[in-house]
Amino acid sequence: MNKYKLTYLVLAAASSAVYANLQAQENDIVELDDYEVVGKYLQADQITSLKTPTPIEDIPKSVTILTSDLIGLQDLTSMAGIADYVPGIVAGQGEGHRDDILFRGQKSTADFFVDGVRDDIQYYRPLYNVEQVEVLKGADALFFGRGGTGGLINRVSKKALIGEDFTGYTLSFDDLGEKSIQLDSNMTIGPNMALRLNYYTEDLENHRDSFYGDNSGINPSLKVKVSENTTVNFSYENLDQERFIDRGIPTDSNDSPDASLADITFGDADYNKSTVDADIIKLSVDHKLDSSSKLRLNYTESDFSKMYQNYYPNSAYNEAEDGYNMKGYHDETERESKALSIDLIGEKEFNGLSHKYVLGFETIDTANNNMRDKSSSDTYVNPSQFDALAEIDSNDALNDRTRAQLDVTSIYFSDEIALTDKLDLVLGGRLDKFELDVKDDTDDNKSGGDQNRKDEEFSPRLGFVYKPQDNVTYYASYSETFLPKSGGQYADLNPNYKGLDRDKTDPDVFESTEFGVKFDLDNGISVTAAKYELKDISPKVTSTGSYTISETTVDGYEFQAIGNISQDWFMSAGASFVNNADSILEVPEKTFSIWNLYKVDSKLSLGLGIVYKGDTIGKGNDAKLPAYTRIDAAAYYKIDDNMRVQLNLENLADKLYYPHNYDDHQVSVGAPFHATLKLVGRF
Repeated sequence: MNKYKLTYLVLAAASSAVYANLQAQENDIVELDDYEVVGKYLQADQITSLKTPTPIEDIPKSVTILTSDLIGLQDLTSMAGIADYVPGIVAGQGEGHRDDILFRGQKSTADFFVDGVRDDIQYYRPLYNVEQVEVLKGADALFFGRGGTGGLINRVSKKALIGEDFTGYTLSFDDLGEKSIQLDSNMTIGPNMALRLNYYTEDLENHRDSFYGDNSGINPSLKVKVSENTTVNFSYENLDQERFIDRGIPTDSNDSPDASLADITFGDADYNKSTVDADIIKLSVDHKLDSSSKLRLNYTESDFSKMYQNYYPNSAYNEAEDGYNMKGYHDETERESKALSIDLIGEKEFNGLSHKYVLGFETIDTANNNMRDKSSSDTYVNPSQFDALAEIDSNDALNDRTRAQLDVTSIYFSDEIALTDKLDLVLGGRLDKFELDVKDDTDDNKSGGDQNRKDEEFSPRLGFVYKPQDNVTYYASYSETFLPKSGGQYADLNPNYKGLDRDKTDPDVFESTEFGVKFDLDNGISVTAAKYELKDISPKVTSTGSYTISETTVDGYEFQAIGNISQDWFMSAGASFVNNADSILEVPEKTFSIWNLYKVDSKLSLGLGIVYKGDTIGKGNDAKLPAYTRIDAAAYYKIDDNMRVQLNLENLADKLYYPHNYDDHQVSVGAPFHATLKLVGRF
């Protein structure tokens, strides 16, 4: 859809919503909880991605929930921003065109979900229509299937609310040139129906030359209460994104980021870009069977079109060539996916024991077309020559063309059994049948030839939750997940395994063991401490064709605390310690973060955040990323009950730092000190 037409449509719809709201409210003032700035709204204790809203204290694993209010106050606009303030996860570069999160040292492109449904296309996920973000640590396929190798992120979408009328807005301006608009309008349409519209548009700029972003999204949703027992939610979302791809700067002879190049963008101003066009339809139906059980149906249909192309540095400075080795490629993905799940959810008593159970079935049908053209030779250029770089000629390239069809069928069960008043047993398991058929559309099998594979994997889950008193919970858990050799994407089967027997390419299996304690302090602070071990069991084939199974283990500790230290002081803090970080790429031994929000008076509140990331061996094995500490700050002034002005300051000390990389010579440069001014309101 034409972006200008889309903008006009949204403004017209928003105007109608405003008029309807003003008429309905009859000049009543809507008081906003979030303008109290501190309070319980900043923290949520109900996680929804486990099929039913489950209190954090009843989940035998480490979980972090970020509400939309907290995300807005911290001015977190991306998955990478969320990773800064969540213990146990760190952000990677993602080649400059996609979200890339490591969970306890593991990652795949199959670690992202929306409302519990797989969201595995490679792109930057917006947060404009998010009610809360749920971060679950530890491998666990029970409700999600393959992926989530070390954990996962689930975004919970905003849904229409019956009986409420409001319009919220956020205007944002960055001194580096970035600006954005967000609208969130809810209208009640009679006693049993409501419509909600979320929209955003943003013009991205940052500290790097040539960088730009032109993104927008619209998400109308409808809720209908068909009867006392049946509720239907329907939504449609369109995303339109285009942005510059920046893969950073080369390392020097000591494998450290070359600080002398920090102000240079390596790439082509016109050629380095990524585009995404997506249409997503969702339907959910909840039907109450009786006072203690219900059926839930979820259906999602998505159509993604993704393109990215870029040049990037592939070496340190070459004196003989008087330049830097540059490579590049052009990649396109067309993906259509349909996901259907049906769940029976209930709470019953059997043989004198209380059971909270879920029985479910899920099927996923995905068609994926992929093509890639790679530059056929290296090009040595000086940064001054970037404008002269030619586009990749597909007639002189390494072509890759595939058509893939993926069918996944799953059944699963979960049972929380109250063995005593203080001890719960959590049992569950999931059986996945994974069938992938890949067709090679090149003339000479450059993509590896036609391939197919079938996998069946059972993933168990076991946990104990012990509550000796109301404010203390001890837990222990074991869970598994798997990842087929196709990974999270379906362009082809892993090239290292082409032509080999299927029984030598069984999926990787991830085993997670965790022990922890959760307790609530008298002042309202909730604390979680966890010790974990995550094991990756991976069948491999050597260059000589011999079959081996490799095992890698990550173990460490995580701590998090969130809540109100006093009536006026809210705090969220986390820390992670990885015992064997020196053998794991992209994972520092230590990370720490803390964010404080202090209410000075009825009008003014102040925020202060600190993010620390230890020394890291970067992706590619040779890059050495030095430790850094970043200080963030914020101020909030409440104009009235319906409006506030917000100022967020990032990198207050203006330190040069390198948050992540993709390869030895593709190191991202962190932003210098900059300020974002926001006007946030609701009526």
